[in-house]
Amino acid sequence: MFYKPGKTHHNLPFDPFKACVVPRPIGWISTTSPLTPASPSTQPTHNLAPFSQFTNLSFDPPYVMFSANQTPEGFKKDTVRNVESTAKFVWNLATWDLREKVNASAQQLPFEVDEFEHVGLEKEFSSCLPGDVQNPVPMVRESPVKFECSYHSTLRLPGASVMGGVDLVIGKVEGVHIADWALSKEGKLDIGKTKPIARCGYYDYVVLDKTFEMVIPGGDKAILAGLEGNAEQAQQSMGRPPDEQ
Repeated sequence: MFYKPGKTHHNLPFDPFKACVVPRPIGWISTTSPLTPASPSTQPTHNLAPFSQFTNLSFDPPYVMFSANQTPEGFKKDTVRNVESTAKFVWNLATWDLREKVNASAQQLPFEVDEFEHVGLEKEFSSCLPGDVQNPVPMVRESPVKFECSYHSTLRLPGASVMGGVDLVIGKVEGVHIADWALSKEGKLDIGKTKPIARCGYYDYVVLDKTFEMVIPGGDKAILAGLEGNAEQAQQSMGRPPDEQ
C-alpha cells in the first residue's frame, strides 16, 4: 500500500503512522508554574503529563526533547507554558509499576489542577535548576530515573489542523537521579528491574524487560564510547595518537 498523509487516504480502519515508529520512549514531564511577582505568597501550580514523542538528542552534554501538540482550542499545553516561563522541567521514567498513573496523568485537566495530587503520586523536588530555592520542579518520587533539565529552546512545527501544531521543546540535562536498586551488580541500569513502558501505535504500549547486546565490529574506541554515551572515554580516545587507540 501507499498513501500521502493529508492528501490521499490509507483506506485502513486505523491510521498506521504512529504504529510504524515503535516503541517510543514516554516523556513523563513534570513542571511548575512561575511565581507571581505581584503575589509572591501564592503557591505555584505543579503539572505532570506524558508525551509519546520524546527522546535523547546528544550525550556531551546530554540534551533531550519532547513534542507537545496544541490543545483542541489551539493553545499551548500547560507543560510547554510552564517550561517556557520557568526555563526548567524534569523527565521521569515511566515504568510498568506506574503505568496506570502515567495514563491517568494524561487527562486534559484545568491548569490549576495538580496532577500529582489528582493521580496520587508523591513528590520530591529538583535541586540544581534555576530558581530551585524559591520554586523547585516536582519529581515523581516513585520513578527510578529522573532528569533535571534546563530549558534550551522551542521549535514550532505548523500543523494542517489546530491540534496538528506542535511545540518541540529541547532541554539540557543538568542532573540525573538513578535509584540504587535499579542498578545491576556490574553498575549498569537494569531495565529488567525498572521495566520501562513505551508507546506503540493506537492505544498500545509495550513493557521492556529484556535486552540483547551487539557491538559494532572494528573496535574503534571513540565510536564505541559515543554509542555508549561515555563522554569522558570518547574525549580520551580522540586525544590519543592513532597507534594508541
